[in-house]
Amino acid sequence: MTTRKKIAISRYRMTRHCLMDVIDIVRKDVSHETKRSHVLTPEEQTFAALRYYATGSFQQVIGDILGLSQPSVSRAVKNVSNALASFAGQIIQFPTDCRKLQTVKEGFMEKFGFPNVIGCVDGSFIPIKAPPSREDVYVCRKGFHALNVQGICDSQKKFTNLLDKFPGSAHDAFIWSQCGVQTFLTRNTQVGFLLGDQAYPLRPYLLTPLRDPRNPAEEAYNRQHQKTRKVIEDTFGRWKCRWLMLHKFARLHFT
Repeated sequence: MTTRKKIAISRYRMTRHCLMDVIDIVRKDVSHETKRSHVLTPEEQTFAALRYYATGSFQQVIGDILGLSQPSVSRAVKNVSNALASFAGQIIQFPTDCRKLQTVKEGFMEKFGFPNVIGCVDGSFIPIKAPPSREDVYVCRKGFHALNVQGICDSQKKFTNLLDKFPGSAHDAFIWSQCGVQTFLTRNTQVGFLLGDQAYPLRPYLLTPLRDPRNPAEEAYNRQHQKTRKVIEDTFGRWKCRWLMLHKFARLHFT
């Protein structure tokens, strides 16, 4: 690994090539024609935002490192975040055609030996500052203010669906009932199975663990289910390790 690549990964949690791709993605949305001097370029805004996401540090600290003021870092984070959010739907897509579904199934079968699986689903608490209104509904069962973000992933630990609009007190089953993937699978029950934990309702297309396995076959099913479903927990874990701003200890840094 080259020195440049190591620096890019340690500072921005991605390779230099990937960093350039992100800049190209947000360039149009973060570029503004103005007569003001010292306007931040798309590159400077992206570097500031990604450094902020990656380290979970205070914006003032990020500004000191990059030679920017705290308000400039705050604006850069907001601009880049909005640009990436508007583009996310083009990257995070649940497979709906037969070819893509078959590829996902083959991945799970090859890696875990569980047939006909098209994804694993779970929720994860993403800490936030207490909102100015209805702050109580954002308190999760772990005692801090958060969003309960639902994710679906494939066998390669790639998110294929994310739902991030519900407060921390929302139950996983309720969030699932509001999910577009749930609507799709209700209408197409034969396309395959999602695997979820016991917080989710058992459905023809959504398999959950058996609460009281009574024979070796049922115990074997539970073991295989747990082994396979762990991929979504690992995906959330990897996501939070890469972007430290998502960790609980960083929640007071949001502005």
